[in-house]
Parts: sequence; structure tokens; C-alpha cells
Amino acid sequence: MGKVMITIGRQFGSGGHKIGEYLSNRLGLSYYDNELILLAAQRGDLQVEHIREMDEMIQNPFSFERQETEVEETMEETVFELQQEVIRQLAEKESAVFVGRCADEALRKAGHKVLSVFIAAPMKQRVARTCRLQGFSEEECIELTERKDKARQAYYEKHTGRKWGVPETYDLYYDTSKYDIAYIIVDIIKKYKEMLSEEE
Repeated sequence: MGKVMITIGRQFGSGGHKIGEYLSNRLGLSYYDNELILLAAQRGDLQVEHIREMDEMIQNPFSFERQETEVEETMEETVFELQQEVIRQLAEKESAVFVGRCADEALRKAGHKVLSVFIAAPMKQRVARTCRLQGFSEEECIELTERKDKARQAYYEKHTGRKWGVPETYDLYYDTSKYDIAYIIVDIIKKYKEMLSEEE
């Protein structure tokens, strides 16, 4: 039976991380999200915090400190390439669920079959979820959600040339305010198994 990789793109606070974990458990697949930070740091012999600071981020091109900007741009590209290498290396060994980090691009370029999924939700719902989980004020959660979404969008669009967070970019697109998570999991599993059967 062939390998199919599941990739999860997500708006901040939409539940994409949790859905990825559920899929991993239900399908018996390895799961990679923040684990990619540690693996990239090990591969590049870098401090984990250096990778974490540049994770799914791009440097602001309008920074006034040009020399500092150039250094950060170089580090950003280094982190991106390290994570892409790690994703491709893991995919050679096993089917897996990958969250973020332009994994769909890395895997398709490497010739793998990919089921790409995007998880979205209205801002109000995402802010409420973040407040509940993080214990921040509503104002802080709004700022954090907007900042994270902008960073993920800029990162994805820069490195893939495709639009982030629109249904046309992905194989499956879900708004968790409209679909029950259990339904989403079952539907993704069904599509995953269909793709596996096509590989036989």
C-alpha cells in the first residue's frame, strides 16, 4: 500500500492542532507539529529558541535596521530549509500528519501524494477559544490571533506562491463553526483511505 501524507493548514485558534492529533491517533500515523522545531534545530545544530523565533515567520522587509534585517532574513531562510529537509526526510520513512510549515509544498515537490486540509473558524470563536486555553484577556487574544494569522499567511504565500486560507488551495477546507469535529475527522479519514486505495 502506498503512502499518503496529510497536511494541516490552520487559522490560529481554529483547532487545527487538535484535529491533527485526532487524525494521528485514529489512523495510527506519526504526528509532527512543534516537533519539527526540535528536529530542525538538531539537523542544523542550532539552538531550539533560534528555530522557534523564526518558526512560520518572515522578516519585516521595512525594518529600518538593514544589517539586522539581512541577518534575520538569512536565518529565516535557513530555518525554512531545515524544516523542509526534515519533513521530506520523515516522509521517506513513514506516512504522517504534518501541521503547518508549508509541508504540502515540501512533500509535493518530493513526489509524495498529499491530502492537504485547511481548518478555519470565525474570529470571534477563535478568540474565545484562545482566551479559554491561554487565560489572556480578550484584547490580548484578538491581537495574538491577528498577528499569528498574518505571519502564517505571509510565510505560506512567500514560500509556495499560493494563497493561504482559501478553499481553492487545499483538497479539503473546513470551518469548525459549521462542521462538528467528529464529522471532520471521519470525512478526512474517508478521503485518506480513498487516496490510499488509489495507490494500490
